[in-house]
Amino acid sequence: MKQSLERLSEQFVSAQKTISRVQPLLSMYAYPICAELFVERGVEPDLKKLKKCERILIKKAGLFSDFSGTSALAIISLLSMSEDPEAMYDRLKDARDLVRRYFPPVPDYVALAAIVLNEEEDQTKWEETARKAADIYNAFKKKHRILTSGGDILLSLLLVRSGKEREAVTEDAKACAERLSDHQLDPKSLQALCRVLSLADGTPDEKCERFTRLYELLKDRGRKYGKEYQIPMLGLAAMLPQEIEEIAQDIIDVDNYLSKEDMYKGIVPRYSKTVRLMHAAMVVAGSGGASQNLYIAMEITMWMLFDVLFI
Repeated sequence: MKQSLERLSEQFVSAQKTISRVQPLLSMYAYPICAELFVERGVEPDLKKLKKCERILIKKAGLFSDFSGTSALAIISLLSMSEDPEAMYDRLKDARDLVRRYFPPVPDYVALAAIVLNEEEDQTKWEETARKAADIYNAFKKKHRILTSGGDILLSLLLVRSGKEREAVTEDAKACAERLSDHQLDPKSLQALCRVLSLADGTPDEKCERFTRLYELLKDRGRKYGKEYQIPMLGLAAMLPQEIEEIAQDIIDVDNYLSKEDMYKGIVPRYSKTVRLMHAAMVVAGSGGASQNLYIAMEITMWMLFDVLFI
């Protein structure tokens, strides 16, 4: 196992343990997503600071605000990574106000959209980003009124940040969907996978071939990868610059590492083997986010997980 991956795996497990002590009654599926946010940014979660940020959030936003519920843990995590949590909260509040101004009232997505907008460091660019994203969202809605969801708000914001044209991404996603139809994925999982692939570099043929090859390699080595909400993360891992055989081995190495941790082992483990394999793919995918498009794809995959699991 690569030393770098062993270090990231250790950080991922440690971060989960710390974060779970902040809101122990929350869905267990929230902890690894927030843990990966810390690992991606190279920050070790501090329990005292997390608790302090939880108090700041309750004091400033209350218990029943846009920043409550499952998304609260993500907000608390981001606040704790800041040198000035209260100033970070004010930024997120400003981002939330812009989201409310430009998008329809879909409360469950307001917090996640505010987080995505906040990723742009230059706050003077936020309004232009929100306005362009709203145009993209409205175009989605006009063309697919029934299928458009709050998740498309997140996609629209991320599309603006990626610098890619909506039409090009849409056509790329359609082409990927045609090529991946043999995988027999449910429509929502296929759509999520193709969105991730469409934001990566390469032709649809190249990207779908890499994804299929990675899926088959894991299967051949005794790892059955889940075909529901887990699938976009594997698509993201397949877009890493390494050879597919190396990526598959990295995922297996991380999976073996995680299998020795208490939360993944025992008669009734906290996470199933399928979820554990997704976590392994998450750690591997997060290890190679140097490319801007790959970073954007990682962001959209993380928020899709929030979307599917909690909203």
